[in-house]
Amino acid sequence: MSKQSSEQTIQAKPRSPSLTRELTDVEEANLAFYEAFNLCDVKRMDRLWAQSPYVRCIHPGWEPVVGWAHVRQSWADIFESMLSIDFNLEDVHVEVVGDSARVNLVAHASVKTADNDIFQTSVVATTIFDKIEDQWLIVLHHSSHLLEDDVDLEQLEGFTGSLPYTNDGSSQPN
Repeated sequence: MSKQSSEQTIQAKPRSPSLTRELTDVEEANLAFYEAFNLCDVKRMDRLWAQSPYVRCIHPGWEPVVGWAHVRQSWADIFESMLSIDFNLEDVHVEVVGDSARVNLVAHASVKTADNDIFQTSVVATTIFDKIEDQWLIVLHHSSHLLEDDVDLEQLEGFTGSLPYTNDGSSQPN
C-alpha cells in the first residue's frame, strides 16, 4: 500500500468587520452629519452623502428632495438662511444589516436665522446609510417635527398629515 499525500490548501476567508466596529462607524458617520449641519458646511455634506441620483432628503414640512444635486442645493439654501443651529441628540438607535444601516433619533435644535429669529424645535429623524467603497454614506435622511403630547388638536384644523400615537398606543384621528 502506498501512501498518497494530498496537500490541502486552506485559505482563510476575509474577515468581515465586527458588528461593534460597524455600529461605531455608522454612529460616527451620523455624528459627522450633525456636525456638518451644525457648522452649516455644504462641503462637509458632500463627503457624507452618496452623490447619486437616487439619494433622498425630506426636511420637515418639505416635499421629498431627490437626487444629489437637488439634495445638495436644499442644504445650501437651508444653511444660507441660518446663522447657527445647535443640536442635542437623544434616543439614538443604530442598526446595521449587511451594507445598509439606519439611525433613528430625536434631535432638539436651537436655531438662529439670518433674520435674527431665534427658536427651538425638535424633530424625529431617520437616516439610512449604505456602505459604498468601504465608507458609510447617506442615501436617505428624513426628519419630521416632533409634536408634543400636549398639542391642541384644534390648532391643527385642516391638517392632512398623520398625527402621533398617544401614550396608550392608539392613534389620534386625522
